[in-house]
Amino acid sequence: MGAGEYFRVDIDALTDAGIGIAELLTETEKLAVEDIDCAPESWGHPALAEACASFTERWDVGIASLLTDGNDMSQRMIDAAGAYIEADSEHERRLKGFFDGVDDPGAEAIEQDG
Repeated sequence: MGAGEYFRVDIDALTDAGIGIAELLTETEKLAVEDIDCAPESWGHPALAEACASFTERWDVGIASLLTDGNDMSQRMIDAAGAYIEADSEHERRLKGFFDGVDDPGAEAIEQDG
């Protein structure tokens, strides 16, 4: 990064996004494909029943993959936010007391004005 550029992370937004994804995935998990699946004879035609079965099988695989990847992404976002918070706290701890015992070179000039 060049002069005047800086790196900034909105920790609240990162945390909220991670939590939001987790909440969305929890709701998605409740929508089981079994809720739309039914007995093959209910479809009225064997080819239609087979197409529906194929769709629901692929849907199950896709949802399982989405849940796995989404939960991983959610956890990584929350962990990253935690790491930024920890780093900020460490930098703050290091800076506290940095100037303790250092005389202010301008103190005399300021006191003379008063």
